[in-house]
Amino acid sequence: MRYLKLALLTGLLMLFGISPAVADKSAHVMIDQQEMEQILNDFLAEQSALLPQVELRLTSVQFPPPYKVPVGRIDHQLIPARPGVIGSRRIALMTRVDDQIVSNQSIRIEVEAMAEIAVARESLRRGEVLTESQIEMRYQDISRLSEPIFDVADAVGKMVRRTVRHGEPLQAQQIEFPPLIKRGERVVIEVQQAGMTLSAIGEARQDGREGESIKVINTGSSREVITRVVAPGLVRVEL
Repeated sequence: MRYLKLALLTGLLMLFGISPAVADKSAHVMIDQQEMEQILNDFLAEQSALLPQVELRLTSVQFPPPYKVPVGRIDHQLIPARPGVIGSRRIALMTRVDDQIVSNQSIRIEVEAMAEIAVARESLRRGEVLTESQIEMRYQDISRLSEPIFDVADAVGKMVRRTVRHGEPLQAQQIEFPPLIKRGERVVIEVQQAGMTLSAIGEARQDGREGESIKVINTGSSREVITRVVAPGLVRVEL
């Protein structure tokens, strides 16, 4: 509707031989609460499309007072206080006219982000490797969680890094793959060079996961070498 009015105004100015470029510089457009609400709803719909497993619910919102901007090509951009909208309590509403920033407002919001996530079915100890029977899915608000897990398969077989209470949501930073090689374990050391593979027996000096670099003692020469974990019981010297 606003753009239709602008088009009609431009047409009238041209009809009377007045160029829009020299029209009244005091002309402006009012951005009211109804328009701000539509801008916010469109933004939340876009965010929901990016997170199909999450239902966003706007529980509280406080808009700034209506504000004026000059006549021209108007664009709005919403910038949450945190990446994405989940967990953000404030969103900046930036308005540009003809590619120039003319207003920077703040919208206070409360958003629930409802999703089915993995939680601990029982208390979990540090170092425990997760099984499917220890995890259940629960529908709850995740707005205060940083890295929730949306699929049981993403947690099964991983090791708990700290104690997790019964019913507590599992998060990606709380779990990790268990080491393929443990400190003190007997390993095969491989060296590949000029199309040949040489091997020796060694002892791991530290735990290591696939792709990690660990120190290994060559039991034949008693030399310590830096190796890369390739598989259970196998490390490789990178030349």
